[in-house]
Amino acid sequence: MSTGEPTPPGATGKRPGWIARLGTWFESRTGANQALRSSLDEAIPGGARFAYVFGSALLFLFASQLITGLCLALYYVPSPLTAHVTAAYIVKEVAGGAFLRSLHSYGSSAMVVVLVLHMLQTLVYGSYKGRRELLWISGGILSLLVLAMTFTGYLLPWDLRAYFAGGVGTSLIGELPLVGDALLRFVRGGATMGALTLSRFYMLHVFLLPAMIASFIAAHVLLFRKAGAAGPMDEDPVEPHLPTGKFYPAQVIIDMAFALVLMGILGTLAHFVPVKLGPVADPSNSNYLPRPEWYYLPFFEWLKFWEGRTTIIGVFIIPGVLAGLFFALPFLDRGRERRPWKRVLPVGGVLIVLLGLLWLGLQSRRDDSRDATTAAQIAQQDLEEDRYFHAAFVPDSPSAPRDMAGTPDGPGKAIFAAHGCIGCHGVGGAGGTAPSLTHISDRFQPEQLGALVKDPNEKMKAGGMGPLQISDADLASLVSYLEGLGGTSPGRAPAASAPAASLTAASPPAAAPGRPAVLGATAPTATPPIAEAARRPTPGPLKSGLGQQQFAQRGCTGCHGAGGEGTDHGPALTAIGKTLSAAQITDLLQKPNAKMTAGGMAPFAGTQEELSALVSYLRGLQSSSPQEVPAHAGVAPARAPKAPVAAPVPLAAQPAAEKLAAAQPAVQESAAPSPEPAPVPRAEGEAVFTRQGCAACHGEGGVGTSRAPALAAIVKPMAPEALASLLEDPNSKMKAGGMSATRLPAAEMAALVSYIKGLGDRVAAPAPATNSSAAANPQAASESKVDSPAHALPLTERETAGQQIFRSRHCGECHGVDGVRGTSAAPALAGTGRAFPPQVLTAMFLKPTAPMREGGMPPVSATREELDALADYVSHIGAPK
Repeated sequence: MSTGEPTPPGATGKRPGWIARLGTWFESRTGANQALRSSLDEAIPGGARFAYVFGSALLFLFASQLITGLCLALYYVPSPLTAHVTAAYIVKEVAGGAFLRSLHSYGSSAMVVVLVLHMLQTLVYGSYKGRRELLWISGGILSLLVLAMTFTGYLLPWDLRAYFAGGVGTSLIGELPLVGDALLRFVRGGATMGALTLSRFYMLHVFLLPAMIASFIAAHVLLFRKAGAAGPMDEDPVEPHLPTGKFYPAQVIIDMAFALVLMGILGTLAHFVPVKLGPVADPSNSNYLPRPEWYYLPFFEWLKFWEGRTTIIGVFIIPGVLAGLFFALPFLDRGRERRPWKRVLPVGGVLIVLLGLLWLGLQSRRDDSRDATTAAQIAQQDLEEDRYFHAAFVPDSPSAPRDMAGTPDGPGKAIFAAHGCIGCHGVGGAGGTAPSLTHISDRFQPEQLGALVKDPNEKMKAGGMGPLQISDADLASLVSYLEGLGGTSPGRAPAASAPAASLTAASPPAAAPGRPAVLGATAPTATPPIAEAARRPTPGPLKSGLGQQQFAQRGCTGCHGAGGEGTDHGPALTAIGKTLSAAQITDLLQKPNAKMTAGGMAPFAGTQEELSALVSYLRGLQSSSPQEVPAHAGVAPARAPKAPVAAPVPLAAQPAAEKLAAAQPAVQESAAPSPEPAPVPRAEGEAVFTRQGCAACHGEGGVGTSRAPALAAIVKPMAPEALASLLEDPNSKMKAGGMSATRLPAAEMAALVSYIKGLGDRVAAPAPATNSSAAANPQAASESKVDSPAHALPLTERETAGQQIFRSRHCGECHGVDGVRGTSAAPALAGTGRAFPPQVLTAMFLKPTAPMREGGMPPVSATREELDALADYVSHIGAPK
């Protein structure tokens, strides 16, 4: 019914819907629509441009990192016992878990890249000018917070790569004067990295740093809105005069398109190249070479240029000055000129720093690829990481009920202590001079452990472990105790994936008598273990025997040489006693500086007696000579070959009695037995040859390797006096190949010369009389033995398969028939297995080192089984098992 009053213009007479009323109510209380319009209507001098996308892209990446990080946090548990297993569960069991983790990891790298591009665009455009000082400073702080996020997140997976890279990074804090040690202990939560380190990094990465980044992003946006967009480089920074455009829709569309491109790149990488997870962190792994993420490689390389007291200059003072200049740039460059070619000093300075960082990063990669040993070790680490990543997930399940033998206070513990195992493996098997035994049940089944205790493998013997003669009941108790040391390690692959055979070293020296049982001990040097008597505290020269033993068993010779004379991987220590006091050496051993840590040096872990003995030995290196070595030590000081080798070649595994029988005529039965027969010159010379490290370059028996030639043909025409003179004073070509002067007593030198001179006689030995054709033609038999040392013992089935692969791929065209003699195109492979274990050879086939690539070696495309077979065959060449 009409009221007779006119209807207002535009009015429909209908009441607004509930959605419209709710929007009006929300807007009246928040002003959200007004704020959105204000943001989208932001004026941009000169209009929208692609150069302005990086700020929005950083905001998008930060949101992506928050979302993916929260999803990962749903499964992750931050403790050393659970961090790795939960990371492995995410990668191997959670649907899309590997993709999610890869997206998060690649996102952190993308943030660094886009951050650098954003800073460069701001610098080139001069966008920090005109009352934008606080805007620049807030952006600089945000950059540091992003780098801190990447660093703290890198440790959380708690695998080998993360653990050792985190150790190198945190050790830099200790270089600060006065407060360095206290600050380092605060960051790590103690002297070493452990549970407190992980929990603190987790708290920083998940809570504190994201909150700080979000706060500074808000401040950065507010400061940007206050100052306004700077516009193109020809715009006045204080009084803009160019026509403006709106942020919406043109710039919004450009920003969204760039975000979609980023999303596509990250998604493609995460799907096709997932970020791998390596084996669980093992602090006792002294061979691991830590390398940081790519954006920290320049700083990693930079550390190599500074050592000692100058470290603080390179690590803190120079970077601090550069950072100060960066933050002060708006105050130093206050003119209105924004064109980069008119601002040569600030733009050129920043570009020089960036180019320097790029060069340092490339140089670090180049250093790793040029050094054969380093490249092989990194390739092996990558291979082990790849194998773990593709292995099946092993959950952390409760251990099966055990009898009293396996309990902490059961009889197994008493047997472990009674047989001296604690002396090397530490209390509770936590590790010492020998590896930790915790979680050893992940690698070996009980039957394997029992067999290894009663019959140690070659690697264990090299570390000084002898067979343990105990009853079956005691053996069962000891094995049960060992199985209980840490239980099942989280996230490890099944024991079947790491058979005992894969852990053995190639023909290490036999264990010294009298040593306690050392399960899995390693000795990465050519020096055989010294007698157990040297471990007891004794005055005078005997104590240097313990120091020399510590130097050898802790792998110091691998970098510094057998006599501390230095190698390509570590400096000489022969003059350290002249430059550093005992207290300074002790302090460096306990707390290595940043450069030492970057090179793989771990803090000394041992008793005070062992530490003082090692310091005493190091201080006496400058006056050490072969004649001064104590007779009880059983060690002749060896020169470390300068050529890059994986490990010095130890004594051959063939029993000495068999060598003597093969090298000397039989003794008449009527001859009177001698309780201590005089040493045979050939056997004594062979021992000197091995102790001096000659086999590391020239191969066992002097057959030649890729690093040095065979000796038989070279020394045959030389007189013994000339050979001895050449050994004492190598020529320039020998020195260039890493040969140093050999200083020996007259008797040892004569034995060595006699052995080398007789090398040709050994290969020319006639074949057994049972072979009539060989007996009729001794020369043919000799040539056969020279050409085919790979067949000194029958090939196994897998080695035979490897030989067929070697032949089918025509490897002999470069390395000679069956890889024995080599050619002008490539060296012989005889003795290669002595320098590199099979798993390293496999890695080198997949990823040849820089010298191999320069020689024309391509990557070997084959299945895993074929590569392993080929590695076994190459290990067999010239090195009978």
